[in-house]
Amino acid sequence: MKFDKVLVPIDGSAMSEIAVDLAVHSAGTFATHLTFLYVVDTSAARKFGEVDGDSAILFSKAAGKLALESAAKMAEDAGIPYETVMKMGIPWEVISEATKEHDMAIMGITGKSGVVAGRIGRTAAAVIENAYCPVLTLKSGSSKIDSILLPVANKNEAAIDVAIETAKRINGSITVLSVRDRENPASEDTAREIVARIQAEGLEGKFELVEGSVVDSVVTRSGKYDHIIMGTHGRKGLKKILNGSVAERVVTNASCPVTIVR
Repeated sequence: MKFDKVLVPIDGSAMSEIAVDLAVHSAGTFATHLTFLYVVDTSAARKFGEVDGDSAILFSKAAGKLALESAAKMAEDAGIPYETVMKMGIPWEVISEATKEHDMAIMGITGKSGVVAGRIGRTAAAVIENAYCPVLTLKSGSSKIDSILLPVANKNEAAIDVAIETAKRINGSITVLSVRDRENPASEDTAREIVARIQAEGLEGKFELVEGSVVDSVVTRSGKYDHIIMGTHGRKGLKKILNGSVAERVVTNASCPVTIVR
C-alpha cells in the first residue's frame, strides 16, 4: 500500500477548501504529489439551454481557474509538488476515472451538490461508490491525524493495509473496534488477530469489543479519534451499503474524517 499520489477534487465550495487544507498539511505523510482537479459540470450547463448553458460553462471555467489558483498557492507556500487539472464532464465520472491513477482521494462530502435528508452529496456518494482507490471524506476542518479507529466485521485486508500504512506514516495508534449486534455476531478472535498484526508492525494497537448498533458505536466514538478507516466489499456491496446504511451514516455523522476502502 502506498500514498504517493493524492487526488484532491475541488469545486470552489468551502468544503473543498478544507480538503485542500488537509491535503497540503498532510503532504509528506499521505503524499509526495498532489493533483488538484476541477471539473466543469457539462450536465448542469445543459439545464440552462444553449445560450445560457454556454454562459454557465464560461462562468464555471472562471470559477475553476480561481479555485485551482488558490489551491496551487497553498501548495507552493508549503513547498509541496502539485499539478492543477481542469476537465469537462460529469464531476463524479471524471473524478472516479482519475482515481485510477492515484493512491488516495481527499474530498468533502458536502460540495456544491449539498446534502439531502442527512445524506452525503450526490457527487461524493457516486465517487465513493466508483473510486479505484481509498477515499478520505471530510465534513469539517482537520489537519491533525494521530489516532485511528478501525471498525471490523471481518478481515478486510485492504482496509487493514491502509490503516497500518497510515499509522506508520503518522507514527500513530490504531484501535480495532469490533461491534456485536444481531446482524453482525462480531468475532473477537478476528479482531484480536488484527491487533496482533498491527503490533507486529511495531505500532500501537488496541482492541475494543462492544455490543449494539454498528453506526451508533462508531459515531459515538468518532470524537475520540482523528480518523476512521472502514472497509467495504466490492462495487455492488458498496452501492448497497451506501444506500442509507452503515458506511453512509458513519460518513455523514462522524466527527472526524472517514476513509472508505474497498
